[in-house]
Amino acid sequence: MNAPYPILECRPLNPAEKARWFGRRSRRAEELPRPSAHQSLVYRVAGELIVDDDRMSPADERIVNATNVSVVDMRRDALVVVSLAIPSADASCFEVLVTFRCTVNDPVAVVSGGVNAYEVLQGHLKAHSRIFELGLDYKLTEVNEVRRMVSAQVRAYLTHVPARVSGMQVRFASVEVSSPKALVDFEDGVRKSAFAHKLDWQELEYLHRKEMSTAAHSQSLESGRRDHELDLDGRSHTHDLRKTSATSAQELELDDWKHAQGLRKASADAEHELDLLQRRGEVARHEFGKNVEMINGDPKRALLAAYAAGQLDAQGLSAGLKAIDDSAREQAVQDALQNRETQLALRAASREERKVERDWQREEDERRAEREQRRETQDRVDRLRREKEAREDRLHNERVQREQAQRLDSMRFEMLKTMTAQGQFNTVDLGGSSLFAEVMHMPQPEVDRQRAAAVAGPTAQEEIESGEDRSGGVREEDE
Repeated sequence: MNAPYPILECRPLNPAEKARWFGRRSRRAEELPRPSAHQSLVYRVAGELIVDDDRMSPADERIVNATNVSVVDMRRDALVVVSLAIPSADASCFEVLVTFRCTVNDPVAVVSGGVNAYEVLQGHLKAHSRIFELGLDYKLTEVNEVRRMVSAQVRAYLTHVPARVSGMQVRFASVEVSSPKALVDFEDGVRKSAFAHKLDWQELEYLHRKEMSTAAHSQSLESGRRDHELDLDGRSHTHDLRKTSATSAQELELDDWKHAQGLRKASADAEHELDLLQRRGEVARHEFGKNVEMINGDPKRALLAAYAAGQLDAQGLSAGLKAIDDSAREQAVQDALQNRETQLALRAASREERKVERDWQREEDERRAEREQRRETQDRVDRLRREKEAREDRLHNERVQREQAQRLDSMRFEMLKTMTAQGQFNTVDLGGSSLFAEVMHMPQPEVDRQRAAAVAGPTAQEEIESGEDRSGGVREEDE
């Protein structure tokens, strides 16, 4: 089972709770995953995805309001190996392993699409049906031929139609065809059988050498004994042989001379025949080299040379030339069909690439529109939240001011009650009606206003006017 990539973990989050009734809401440490240095956390907050690049605290408002968190692998050139099983000619399968180098450049897009790189890349390879037809003409034992064909086909396909994964950069790394398990087991069995056979053969050879050595030793002893007996017998007959050898030596010398003369003559005849054969061989090789140089790999020239040498009749020459022409025409037709198939495959790949490009652009536009809509929604939510907070602050201030005014009125009312109970308003008019009207937030009586003005005395303006009048009066009296 392939490990998930690039989303390593996706964890839902329950609503955050307060640790104490008067404290702020916060996340517990065990609720949040602990990422490594090459990993990033992506939170879903109010329908929007936020990347935690600066490791926000558990008490952050965004983490407190998050409903889901995902761990994204941000390694550069992470290897993703995709396996495909393609059928063979003997009702089995070849295993194709395609390796890609992947790098996440947009974790928000990865989490938004729930991307699994292995599934996306495997689906991209399966979209090219030609890959599954490459092994139909080959058995498991012909895996090396399949390796060359599959490597060329996959490289061509990924060059014309490169793999694309949302939020990631994908590059093709390599392709290989693993050796089939049945073939590996068979070769292992063959090797084990060969080793066992070789071990048995070496053991038998050792036993045979041991028996031969024993027999040779026995024969050596027996031969020594017989040689000793023959030596004794020979010594007894040596005297008799010397007598007869003197008479036959001359006859044997004459026979040996005649035999040597015959051998020398036979040797000279054999050397002459060998020299003739060597000369004929050199001539034949020279003629063959000239024919090969003249033919120069052309089958028609080879037929004409055979016809000129008398090795082929006119009918055979005509049939051979016709076969060569037919083969050339068939090869031309095969080449044309292969070129046409290649052109069709390239056009189909180009169409597929354009389609994939259009689909990717459409998905990118949809994602961009979705992000804009989420941004507008978030802005609207933030604006409403700020208006609500401002309204709550204004109501709170008004409530505080109202409570302060009520406490002041209460103090004044208590003071008025106390003064009334003490009888301070019975002998001297201290403006009780005005004080009562002020406490009860009622309009001031007209009489009380005049009395208050009289008690307060003339205003500064009135004093100035009266002073001027008095000055004028004095001057008139002086005159």
